[in-house]
Amino acid sequence: MKQLLQGLKYIFLLAAAFLTLVPVLYVFFYSFKSNQELITGGSLFPKVWTWSNYSEVWQKLDFSLYFYNSVIFAVVSSGMSVVMGAMAGYVFARTQFPGKRLLSMLIIGVMFVSLGPMTLYPKFKLAVDWGLTDSIYTIPLVALYGLGASVFLYEGFVKSLGQDMDEAGIMDGAGYFTRFFRLTLPLMAPITATFFLLEFIAEWNNYILPLVMSIGNPDTKTLTVGVVELRNTGTGAAAWNLLLAGSMISVIPVLTVFLVLNRQIVGGLAQGAVKG
Repeated sequence: MKQLLQGLKYIFLLAAAFLTLVPVLYVFFYSFKSNQELITGGSLFPKVWTWSNYSEVWQKLDFSLYFYNSVIFAVVSSGMSVVMGAMAGYVFARTQFPGKRLLSMLIIGVMFVSLGPMTLYPKFKLAVDWGLTDSIYTIPLVALYGLGASVFLYEGFVKSLGQDMDEAGIMDGAGYFTRFFRLTLPLMAPITATFFLLEFIAEWNNYILPLVMSIGNPDTKTLTVGVVELRNTGTGAAAWNLLLAGSMISVIPVLTVFLVLNRQIVGGLAQGAVKG
């Protein structure tokens, strides 16, 4: 029975890996096809490898600007999410106040509700009124949402540390912020690195919000927005070959980061969820 369960587990993992990798393989091989071959259909592998797709993408796409915008957007929005999530998680783990349980349930409940489409127009209206769409450095302020997962992970991680260090800090006269920034925050490094990387990948692939915020200022477009617009650069028909080639280029940075740091990501999630 144990061997059967072990075999079923491996079958499930192989199936999950297959379903995850197949779309990526399709995009990779299709990015080397001509647009005519893509439209007419065919096998997975291209009949003629069209390497010029990538050089054409590089010429039509302002890669340096869009790449820089994507880095700024992803780093700033992820950094703000990490800071706010860490502070909120610390508060829920270390303090008692009226309505704490209800507020905690509401914040964590956001993890299971998609508020993106509902809040898109209000965010855009506020961003325009406050002038936040004028610079790529201010647009990430609009992307700050969905802190439920970070609060949940940070709260569990802080609870696993125990309160001995906080009590020692109180005896030494350390204030609330001193205990957080000097005693607890350095110990949050594993979960902080994990959550930052996950947020970075999510914001790097964010399309709708950067698209809407860059309507009035094309210089704030991110790489994801620029890549999708490649589809409309063809003559007569949609340039799917350029779109797929651009997609592969935009995936390379985050895929590299994930492959290098995947063990740290899994380890940090385990520390935040299991210990809590």
